[in-house]
Amino acid sequence: MRQFWRTFRRNQLAVGGGFVVAVLVLFAIFAPAIAPWDPNRPDTKRVFAPPSMSHWFGTDQLGRDVLSRVLYGSRISLAVGFVSVGIATVIGLLLGATAGYHGGAIDSGIMRLVDLMLVFPRFFLLLAVLAFLQPSIWTIMAVIGLTGWMGWRASCAPSF
Repeated sequence: MRQFWRTFRRNQLAVGGGFVVAVLVLFAIFAPAIAPWDPNRPDTKRVFAPPSMSHWFGTDQLGRDVLSRVLYGSRISLAVGFVSVGIATVIGLLLGATAGYHGGAIDSGIMRLVDLMLVFPRFFLLLAVLAFLQPSIWTIMAVIGLTGWMGWRASCAPSF
């Protein structure tokens, strides 16, 4: 573990990216304490108000504070990202470990499954699934996770 942190600290981009992600996670966690206004409270007197000291990002078409909505929206975005990446990681690790351990026909079969999954664009697959199932945030997380596992191999493979 010490070796990991030593190597991590040497990579300035990793440290910077980790810092940005940590700050975003903290903003999402503490959104109720940080947000200056209720994100769903309309104020018809302040429709499309420009940024000011009371509304740092301005207001939207209903007079709601944009900064508050961004802070609360970051909670949903981070949840979708972490859950879908978690699902994709588990599937990719299980299939990759199975293919690597057994090799031969099992490896070939898993690779054919990867080829089959790469044929379908994720966006259109997401739309097709949502047309048949009840649209919800959990359905979106599951579909992104179930269709994202095969992309890691292609993006992480070494290029010679």
